[in-house]
Amino acid sequence: MLKSFWFYFLSIPVLFSLITFSIPINFVENFINTPLHADAVEYCKDALNEDTYATEYGTMQDKCIANFMGEPKILGPLIFLLSLIGLLFTIPLIIYTYLSLMRNKFL
Repeated sequence: MLKSFWFYFLSIPVLFSLITFSIPINFVENFINTPLHADAVEYCKDALNEDTYATEYGTMQDKCIANFMGEPKILGPLIFLLSLIGLLFTIPLIIYTYLSLMRNKFL
């Protein structure tokens, strides 16, 4: 069973999902360097700053700064989605392990 391709094909996504579910997402996101606020202000100096209710963030400059600073975070939801997909491999792994053990008459 340990020399089989299918065992590793099914167990690696399960192990990945168990590891990622055991590590908090905030711990992973802290390793990504966040840009400085001064750099964001310099980058967004040409954006309009008059209309206070232009976007859900406030002015257009506020929206530009929020996007520059990484407001739309994609890493956390992406890791969570990949972990959920990895958990889908649990049932086929259990079935494969059971059938493999039955074939070798360990049960």
